[in-house]
Amino acid sequence: MKRTVPAIAALVAATAVWGSTFIVTKDSLDELDPASFLTWRFGIGAVVLLLVRPRAVTLLNRADQRRSAALGVALAAGFLLQTTGLQHTLAGVSGFLTGAAVILTPVVAAVFFKEQVGAAGWAAVALSAVGIGVLAGGLTAGSPVGAALTLAGAACFAVHITGLSQWATRENALGMTTVSVVVAAVICGVVAAAGVDGITVPTSATAWRAAAYLGIVATCIGFAVQAWAQAALTATTAAVVMTMEPFFAAVLAVALGESGLGWLGWAGGLLIVGGMTLAELGPRECCDAMAPRVECC
Repeated sequence: MKRTVPAIAALVAATAVWGSTFIVTKDSLDELDPASFLTWRFGIGAVVLLLVRPRAVTLLNRADQRRSAALGVALAAGFLLQTTGLQHTLAGVSGFLTGAAVILTPVVAAVFFKEQVGAAGWAAVALSAVGIGVLAGGLTAGSPVGAALTLAGAACFAVHITGLSQWATRENALGMTTVSVVVAAVICGVVAAAGVDGITVPTSATAWRAAAYLGIVATCIGFAVQAWAQAALTATTAAVVMTMEPFFAAVLAVALGESGLGWLGWAGGLLIVGGMTLAELGPRECCDAMAPRVECC
């Protein structure tokens, strides 16, 4: 019990940080294009991860190196789509739609890894789909294109999560994470360089702080806190806490003056979070694509 309360508090703080990334990123896009911003974010994160434990990468075998590179491609695609979509939609909406990755994960596992999806998985997908429809219908600001790009990004995140659940172990997790972040940084750099203005360098202290915050605090420290907290918590407790990320994103966005979500938007967001909770807590068999749960990896 003594460790449980601090662990829950730490995980709530990490979840709040992840929720804040939507509004921080959206504000930074006034100065940088999505690909350039992500190049700096992942570049900073990659440097930190390499400095923390450089041998983690060299210990990976060739199969794990290839798999890590594939995960990096999915990670880069997901963030490029999500961040581009964030230019055309609300930060709160982006948070809710990105949360759909939890529901899409068992579907990806079924399609690419031929795993079964149980009743809880399909019920979660259906509930979330209704929520997305309600949310879209309740928007008073933003573009349908932005929502579509964000959902496509969530699908890429689902591929990334599924790959980790299939390939990551306690021994290779840090190495695979490092390689995937490095690959994501390189891909984003290539996309940015191919653009009209090339890779844009932040010109303000605010943009540099945002990139550092997301690269170090949200990525490196956030995942480290998550690992520490989950060592003292049950998977159920951790899952419930982490489904609050879209709420933090939406609440912070509204607190900072973002409007346009509307009561239907909030209702849709609640349905999406309900689907996330069902996906994490619903019953499943040992052969279900949703077992073990996403957060165990």
